[in-house]
This record gives sequence, C-alpha cells and structure tokens, in this order.
Amino acid sequence: MLNLPLFNFDALSLLMICLVGFIGLVVGSFSLRYMAGDRKKKAFFVQLALLISSISILVSADFMPLLVLAWWVSNLLLCRIMLHKSEWSAAKASAHLALKNFTLGAIALASAVAILGWSSGTWQISALKFSSIPTMAMAFSGVLILIAALSQSAIWPFHRWLLSSLNSPTPVSALMHAGLVNGGGFLIARFAFVFLEQAWLMQCVVIFGSITAL
Repeated sequence: MLNLPLFNFDALSLLMICLVGFIGLVVGSFSLRYMAGDRKKKAFFVQLALLISSISILVSADFMPLLVLAWWVSNLLLCRIMLHKSEWSAAKASAHLALKNFTLGAIALASAVAILGWSSGTWQISALKFSSIPTMAMAFSGVLILIAALSQSAIWPFHRWLLSSLNSPTPVSALMHAGLVNGGGFLIARFAFVFLEQAWLMQCVVIFGSITAL
C-alpha cells in the first residue's frame, strides 16, 4: 500500500480509478460520434475531462477535506454538463433538482468529516480506523455519511433526480448511471469501519436499498 499525505493509493482507489478511466474512454468514444456537429462540443469534452480528473482525485483522496472538495467539484461539474443543452427547459429543471440533492449530500459529508476529524484528532481516512472515536460521534457521522451516499446514488427518497436526468444528452446520462451514481457505494466502502462499528447502519442500507429496488 502506497500512502502519500493527501492520497491513499490502495486496492479500492486503484480499482475505482481504472473503472472511472474505462468508463470515461467508452463515453468519450461514443460522444465523438454523438456530439458531431454540436457547436459546444469542445466545451463538453473539456468538462468531461475535468469531471473524470475530479472523480479520480475523489476516489484516491486520504485527506478528508480533499475528499469533500473533490466530491463537491465533481457534482458541480456533473450539473454543469447536464446543462449542456441550456436552451432545454427540461435540462435546466433536471440540473436544478440534481444540484439540490448534491448540496444536501455535500453538507452531510462535510459535517461527518468535521465530526470524525475533531473527535479523532486526525484528518487522514487511513488513520481513522486506528483512532479512538466516541460512540455517539461515530454513530452521528455514520448517519451523515449514509445520507451523502443515498443522495449521490439516487436511493429512495433521493431517487427523483436520476430519473429526471434522462432529459440530459445521452453521454451525460451514461456517465451518471455508470460513474458518479456509484459514488455512494464507494463512500460506504471507504468508511466501512464506521458502518461495521454500527451494525444498525448496515441494516438501514439494506432497508433503503430494498425500498429503492421495489
């Protein structure tokens, strides 16, 4: 395992970087044909490259404030890409709805990070599992992380923004469904030690996931 002050290139982060890169290549290849003739094609590909870069930083970040920053930047870029067809009123409504959900998730994640950082005395995710964190702080931060994950992955009751995103151009929908939507699962995996300490949180994940599937 290679550890740097800001990043942690472990098996999970390397797997996610490869996944994000592969999805980006597939979507980018499709977009070359789909966006042919689009007057804002260059801007689309610049934003796509920035989005893939920010997600790569997100999945490899070990410094928690950097994780929150990358999370928020990725979501802002996604909303901006959803507005590629800014003349579509439906696209504007979709981006606005997504931004509201993402803002709630970002606030929840930032609050969880603040609680974990102040209660443990460390801001490195890799060091948290070896820190002594009060039970109440662990439980409260776990609930906030769960809210961030549910809102990102469009799990009930935060599912409407993903359905609405179908108003966006096809490459954008593909990128969301195969890429950033999985950010919630990554977040739970990265902070798995919090959920393992609070078994009822895992039960909540199952309950909300089952309701969404139904």
